[in-house]
Amino acid sequence: MDTLRLVGQVPSELIEQVFDYVTERDMSPALSVEGDAASDELGFMLRAQRAGDVLLSRAFLAKFDDWAYTVHDCVPTTEWAVR
Repeated sequence: MDTLRLVGQVPSELIEQVFDYVTERDMSPALSVEGDAASDELGFMLRAQRAGDVLLSRAFLAKFDDWAYTVHDCVPTTEWAVR
């Protein structure tokens, strides 16, 4: 993801950039159940994490196999507790 800075960005601004990046490469953008941008083809989902009074982005990378339908399916339960 040569031009995207996935970490330390404002999540609402980064979602549009990720969707543009993914669609320009003929891939399907996705949203997680929490509204985070994701790409199953690239194997990542953005997550928002609180840093003081600010929310910043961070990337969750995954390689999913036959049992998982999406990157979201690969997220361990401990990851959902991170805020």
